[in-house]
Amino acid sequence: MVELTLLTLLNTVAVDFCANRNKGMDTLRSVLVAYSKANDKYGGSNVRRVISTSPAIEAAAIAMVVSKCPGQL
Repeated sequence: MVELTLLTLLNTVAVDFCANRNKGMDTLRSVLVAYSKANDKYGGSNVRRVISTSPAIEAAAIAMVVSKCPGQL
């Protein structure tokens, strides 16, 4: 298995977040469901490792969502 990177994780979560928002979910539910799906796909320990070791994850996450679905935040 290829090692999970921040870019891969954020891309996956952003796509799912945007799909959830487009279905009418609020922001918090969209984030939580997208995060849960990432855990299913990559494994919880891999997701937690990337989240806990990535600097400036907030800015990277916001930038990814804004590029995937502008106006959803």
